[in-house]
Amino acid sequence: MDRIHLAQVPRNNQGKISYSSIPSMVVRVMVAEEELLVLKRRVKRHHDVRDRLHISEQELAGLEEHIADLEEKLTEWRALVGQP
Repeated sequence: MDRIHLAQVPRNNQGKISYSSIPSMVVRVMVAEEELLVLKRRVKRHHDVRDRLHISEQELAGLEEHIADLEEKLTEWRALVGQP
């Protein structure tokens, strides 16, 4: 299995992915990689104001902060799993 659909992962009461509920570190890495791809696509679409999924500057700042945090965790989890 190469990809995981994000609708299938556990979430907290705020709708965010609950990584602590995912017992397998390998699966955590896969979920984080997929979430990172989705978030980066959202940032890319931010620049087109005609896009129906356009986000505000305030949301963009929060999104970029979440991406940075997720990339840091992903690096740590990959090290634990032994992935480059």
